[in-house]
Amino acid sequence: MKGSIVERVYKNMTTYEVKWSTIDPGTGKRLQHSKGKFKYEEPARLRRGQPPEGRKVGDSAKEFLDELLGEVREGTWHPEQPVTVRQLFEVHWLPAQRERVRPTTWESYRGAVDSQILPFIGAVKVNALTPRMVTDWQARVRAERRLSARSVQMSTGFLKAAVKFAVETGLIRRDPLVGVRRPRSEPHVMTVWTPEQARTFLAATRTDRLFPAWALFLSRGLRRGEVAGLRWENLNLDAGTLRVVTTRVLMGDGTAVESGPKTKAGARTIDLDAPVVAILRQHRKKQLEEQLKAGEAWEGSGYVFVTELGTPYYPGYFSDAWERRISALGLPAIRLHDARHTCFSHMLADGEQVKVVQELAGHYAPSVTLDIYTHVMPGMAKKAGERRSAALGL
Repeated sequence: MKGSIVERVYKNMTTYEVKWSTIDPGTGKRLQHSKGKFKYEEPARLRRGQPPEGRKVGDSAKEFLDELLGEVREGTWHPEQPVTVRQLFEVHWLPAQRERVRPTTWESYRGAVDSQILPFIGAVKVNALTPRMVTDWQARVRAERRLSARSVQMSTGFLKAAVKFAVETGLIRRDPLVGVRRPRSEPHVMTVWTPEQARTFLAATRTDRLFPAWALFLSRGLRRGEVAGLRWENLNLDAGTLRVVTTRVLMGDGTAVESGPKTKAGARTIDLDAPVVAILRQHRKKQLEEQLKAGEAWEGSGYVFVTELGTPYYPGYFSDAWERRISALGLPAIRLHDARHTCFSHMLADGEQVKVVQELAGHYAPSVTLDIYTHVMPGMAKKAGERRSAALGL
């Protein structure tokens, strides 16, 4: 196979087009191919291993042709498929991810793709994507959708992963976004209550129907899905243990489904002390009384937190109720998930071992715990130093 480079001039702008032909093994016919709009004919001259500013390795027609001829000789060349970004996601990437991730994770992928990527660049051919196009999309989607930098970072990650998948599966020959980086996201400022604020909330909500849930959030740091999916069969009040084996989470369409923990470390057994066991026993007694009162109308779901008729609470109900209670009490507004941060921040500040907190939190490694709760570390280090100095009689 031979190829050639043709100079093109359009509106006083010079570009270069690569032409080549192959033989269709099925029909024996010669097929013509071309790729144009190269700004440069010859490769950039490297200085100290780096191309001049504005150039990159592989951006010339000559480099493209040389690589192409090599692939043809090795038998690895294949024509690109003219897929759009929409076709890549809907026909190829999303269906492939559905087989390897949790349903809730896949729904989050689909939601981000449908709302943040396809309306903006869905009609663009994948092999026509450019770093500048991605930069413009990032700015536009953030402005029009009012997204955080973290959301744009995740969407960019989905786009890059899908394009890489297109290369790996032979849809396109090369990755046009290989040099594109995900934008930096602002670090989340963790907001937690003081011990006094946490005690004030629990004291004020002791007669609340969801008080046992508030106690679990603030004393054991359970996630919302773990509390919503907790069943009585996973509680052993005699032994004082709680097993996290199921979660109840929201799907992209707003429905609640039962799922397993996200990671292996998330499936764990948590020890309960006497006060928490007493709270749960009283809650169980009250629930049995409601079951007798409801009679045949009772829905035997087996969940720990249900309505007067046994229907499990919608996961979002916990967050809504939490916000209402905080507003009524005039306490600093924090998310329900920040009750988990409050719990573990206090444990670490009180000198609890990181390994213990890691296992209680369901993190897969102590490093994850340290990354999340670095704001607690300075105080811990100071106290540890004071204890060591005292032990040495200094």
